[in-house]
Amino acid sequence: MAISKLEKSLSTYLLNTASCIYNGNSKFHPIIITNALKNIIGDVRSTPSKLILDFLNHHTQNFKQRTNDNIFLENISKEEIGLTVFISDLEDACQNGDFDNTQKHLARIYLASDGSPAILQNLAEIALQNIEGNVIFIYHCLRAFVFAPDKERVWIFLQCIIQVLFNKKLPNPHASTTIKETDINKYLLNCSDLNELNTLSAAWRLLESEYTRLPGFEREISFWLNQCYKIDKVDIREKNPDDLQLYLKNKTDYFVTVAEDIIQSDSDIIDRLITLESLRYFTKRIDINNLPVIAYKIHLLLDKQ
Repeated sequence: MAISKLEKSLSTYLLNTASCIYNGNSKFHPIIITNALKNIIGDVRSTPSKLILDFLNHHTQNFKQRTNDNIFLENISKEEIGLTVFISDLEDACQNGDFDNTQKHLARIYLASDGSPAILQNLAEIALQNIEGNVIFIYHCLRAFVFAPDKERVWIFLQCIIQVLFNKKLPNPHASTTIKETDINKYLLNCSDLNELNTLSAAWRLLESEYTRLPGFEREISFWLNQCYKIDKVDIREKNPDDLQLYLKNKTDYFVTVAEDIIQSDSDIIDRLITLESLRYFTKRIDINNLPVIAYKIHLLLDKQ
C-alpha cells in the first residue's frame, strides 16, 4: 500500500471516530485507539500491517455518526457573527454546564475566525481542568486533527470535544504552579497501574508540545502532577529489554508485532492497545536503564491474553 493511500485510510478512520456519537467514558473514546494505532503503524509505513488496518476499519464502523453538527452554525444570523465575542464567554458557558450558550458562543467564534483550528486548543484547555478524566482523550484528539488538519474538519473536531466536555461536570480551573519534580522516569517508576501509564504519557506529551495554549495546558497538568506524585515503595519488576533496544537501534516492527498479537487475543483488546502505544512513547523517552521496566509492562499486556 502506498504511503499516500495509507494516510488517506488513516485520515478517514480518524474522521469517522471524531464524528461518532459517543457518551461513554472519555478514556475509551474511539478516537483514542484509532490515533494510538495510527502511531504504532507509523513504524511500518511502507508495508503497513493488514491486520491492524482491518481492525481499524472494523472498529470505526461500529459507531453511529452525528448528523446535526451544523445546526448550531445555521442558527447564527449574519448580524450575530459581526458582534464582539469573547473566549471568556465560551469558557464561562462551559464551566456553568450551559450547553446551548456554549454552542452559540462556539459557533460565533468559529464563524468570526473563519474556522480557525486554534479554537480546538481553547476547548482542550477547558477539558484539561479534569486531567484524570480527559487528558488521554484530549492528547489523542488534538493529534488526530493535526494528522489531517483540513479546514472543513475543524467544526467536527470541536463537536467531538464538546461531547466529552458535557459528559461530566468540570472542576474549577486550578492555580498556576511550578512542577516540583521534572524527571519523567520517577513518575514512570511510581505508576502502579496501566491507566496511570496512559494518563502520564498523554500529559507529558502535551507538556512537550508546541501548542499556542501550552501555558494553560501546563497550568492544569502541573497541578495534577504535584498532586499525584508520591514516592512509594512500588514493586518494580523487570524483563530482558533486548527487543526494545533493537527497536530503538534499528526501528524494527516490534510494537506492530505486539499489537497484532493483542488484536488476535480475546480480552481487553482496546485497553491493552492504548497502553501499548503509551509504552512505545516511554520506550523512546525514558532513560535507557529503565527499559527493563517497560519490557516487563509489555510482558504483562501479553500475559493477559
